[in-house]
Amino acid sequence: MNNSTTPFRSLLAVVVAVGLLATGLAGCGGGSGGDDGPSREMNMVTVNWIEGMAFTYLQERLLEDSLDMEVDVREVSGGGIAFKSVASGDRDYFNEAWLPTTHQQPWDSTKANAQKLGYTYKGTSVGLTVPAYMDITSVTELPKFRDQLNGEINGIESGAAVNDQTRQILKNNNIEGFKVVASSGPATWQALENAISNKEPIVVTGWYPHWKWGSYDLKYLEGAQTGQSPVFGEPEDIFKIVDNQFVDEFPKKVVCLLKHMEVNDQQIESLMDTYRNREGMSKEEAAAQWIQNHPEDVAQWMNQAEECAASEGPVETLPDDATFSRS
Repeated sequence: MNNSTTPFRSLLAVVVAVGLLATGLAGCGGGSGGDDGPSREMNMVTVNWIEGMAFTYLQERLLEDSLDMEVDVREVSGGGIAFKSVASGDRDYFNEAWLPTTHQQPWDSTKANAQKLGYTYKGTSVGLTVPAYMDITSVTELPKFRDQLNGEINGIESGAAVNDQTRQILKNNNIEGFKVVASSGPATWQALENAISNKEPIVVTGWYPHWKWGSYDLKYLEGAQTGQSPVFGEPEDIFKIVDNQFVDEFPKKVVCLLKHMEVNDQQIESLMDTYRNREGMSKEEAAAQWIQNHPEDVAQWMNQAEECAASEGPVETLPDDATFSRS
């Protein structure tokens, strides 16, 4: 636990307490478990994708400050590692599985030992992304920009699905002389920011939800985006995945909160903005600040968790073929 979060935790406790009282939740119990009772220690995993990472630290703060949990967050360098860590039981929870296209391969290899708990966000998009000032509309026009781009498309970390999808897009369109440069997400967004500052051409692997759409005037290339190519498929949903023991291992109210805690566009954009502009604040402090500034959202999630926890029977996970955006 980071001691620097103490002042924020004190304030956060007040905010959460007010939310609980306002919704009539204080003092309500819940949970199921084995002979020793439900576990109060949870291990989460996250990747350095800002939307999922910011949401993870937000959930950590809510669980610790309102539901008496001890949460350990591990940051890893790729989605494949995150999937495997949940399936192996090393980690309990991962909130950023893009399905049924982007992460279908790692999900297929791990779903025998993992389940979809609920939705994180509904209705994503993915595609090759350029600044709006670039005089290009379609992916088929990329060869005209090969020299200006030095034959490079900026991807994210090595092994990321979107990097392979980009290579497949190039192959499907017979576009040669380009390579997808693997890099960390932060390094790619810095390259994007530098290019835009100098009005230089650049192509990056992009997706929504992500803060870059609110910060820059960007566009997807036609033929290389969600809904326009089988490579990227139709709009996806982001799911929370958990190990097979999760529902029985943790208090029912905790499981309910994580299952029903979804974000809409306004919530995820403000969360990413707080996280990205946290300056000297820790990630936990940024999450606490967001909670402090959004008591109505917190109260809504807590109310949903309470209603779920008061229901009869165990919390139901989602079927493997669950989808919202394609139904």
